[in-house]
Amino acid sequence: MKVLVVRNASSYDFGGAERLAVHIAKELELNDVDTLVISRQVRLLQYAKDVGVPARKGWWWSRQNWSGIRALGFPVYVAWQCVLVLWYIQLIVRLRPDVVHLMGKDDFIAGTVAGRLLGKGVVWTDPADLKHIFLNHAIWYKNPVGKLVYLVSHLAHAIMLVSKSEIQLTSESVGHALPKNFVVMYSTGKDEVVEHPQARNAADKNAVIFCATSRLVEAKGISDLVQAFNKLVKDSDNYRLWLVGNGPDEERFHAEAKGNNYITFVGHSDKPLTYVAAADVFVHPTHHEGFSLALAESAMLGKPMIATNVGGNPELVTKDNGILVPLKDSDALCKAMQTLGQDRQLRERLGAQARRDYTAHYNFANIVKDVLIPTYEQARSA
Repeated sequence: MKVLVVRNASSYDFGGAERLAVHIAKELELNDVDTLVISRQVRLLQYAKDVGVPARKGWWWSRQNWSGIRALGFPVYVAWQCVLVLWYIQLIVRLRPDVVHLMGKDDFIAGTVAGRLLGKGVVWTDPADLKHIFLNHAIWYKNPVGKLVYLVSHLAHAIMLVSKSEIQLTSESVGHALPKNFVVMYSTGKDEVVEHPQARNAADKNAVIFCATSRLVEAKGISDLVQAFNKLVKDSDNYRLWLVGNGPDEERFHAEAKGNNYITFVGHSDKPLTYVAAADVFVHPTHHEGFSLALAESAMLGKPMIATNVGGNPELVTKDNGILVPLKDSDALCKAMQTLGQDRQLRERLGAQARRDYTAHYNFANIVKDVLIPTYEQARSA
């Protein structure tokens, strides 16, 4: 079997959804599935090269916002899709895949039409975007692009959303129950690995370390976390906070953390999981989430988790492996951190359960072998 995995994104946007395309391809290769990644995103192509995954540059238009007054340009968008369909047809004819696996709006439309015209299996993975793409679906004069995507979705053999929450939210955007080809596939997107913990400073050796790995932007709840930690250290000097990542709001968070010497801004790291492995608790205070790869990875490492009660987080974090807190509530976040910070046995118990949950439900190799490949088989034989 041969599969094309297609993922495009803006040049500045390289995160879990982009890595997922490469990780899927890599895992498929381990299962003797011939795979090629197609993308216009330079960083994704380089990442594929770095991990030894075959990749090829594709076509993609960076203009993605067709809302509001831009909706008047819908005929231009349709013309672009027609051109893209022709490009996909020649690509599929040349490469002769059995299945086309698409992971973005433009490719959903053109790749699906081309794939079905040529009798290929078509599978979508939605990285938590369809609930936005389908907004205002019931209002006839709004969001023509979203309506086109929804129309084409009926041609796909399977559309995999990343959590039960995404199924519900996408259904709400459409205004009715989704067709049966919409299914859930938890996409942890990473092979199980053994991470060597980052070395602790002598002063931090016996401290309780909380760790967050994310882009430093407001929507990830970093401000809430800094505020909560500032309150936490008023009661004890035995706590530390590691923030792994960078982003456009970094200076603001530095200012909010000013004077707190127990907060470390690690910055970008090519191996963020080494910090998670060295920490005692993983914290994910995001304001919205489809399915958190960061939470799945922390569970893989056997860490107790604190997360906001939004999106797909409750599907990963339960009372048995962590603590859920309300959205944008720094007091509740501080209390949860204090609860775990003061109780080592509780941390160990929750962390052990997190590891068991990962093994049972979120192991990526098992998901690809037991869910994704059978989906491909069904699509190509349909």
